[in-house]
Amino acid sequence: MYKSLLVTGVCAGLLAGPAFAQPYGYDDGNDRPEYARVIRTQPVYQSVRVDEPRQECWDEPVSYADPRYQNNVTAGGLIGAIAGGVIGNQFGGGAGRVAATALGAVVGANVGAGAAAANTPYVAHEGYEQRCRVVPNSHVEDRVIGYDVTYRYGGRSYTTRLPYDPGDHIAVDVDVQPRAY
Repeated sequence: MYKSLLVTGVCAGLLAGPAFAQPYGYDDGNDRPEYARVIRTQPVYQSVRVDEPRQECWDEPVSYADPRYQNNVTAGGLIGAIAGGVIGNQFGGGAGRVAATALGAVVGANVGAGAAAANTPYVAHEGYEQRCRVVPNSHVEDRVIGYDVTYRYGGRSYTTRLPYDPGDHIAVDVDVQPRAY
């Protein structure tokens, strides 16, 4: 008896199988993705401002004093300060002698530097120094911000925007709901 029920159940299942066949895209509870064929992919652009500061350099003419001129003036001032201090030290006594020595050194330094400057010709050398500055620089460029993708699934066409180009196929979520009347 059980054998005949089993044979009857198997035969009924084989005969009814095509009536209960699962259509394309049917979600049977397994987590395997469904795929749709991509018909068209169109990049979407957006104009953006790009700031790229740049360095701008140029050669600027400058004058340099001959270093020998400065050395002679400094040496003249130093010799004048020593000579003035020695001469000032000859006058006065005690605190007056110290003040006379200091005053002699100051006056001697000025006289010595002036004499050295008057007797040393000022020679200037012309040259160039590179000067640089950072200047703002910007431009507008078009950047791809996404892709408008048209795909076909279940005989219908759909369009969506994606942040990437999906290629020839796109994974889709299929959700079958009973129709409410």
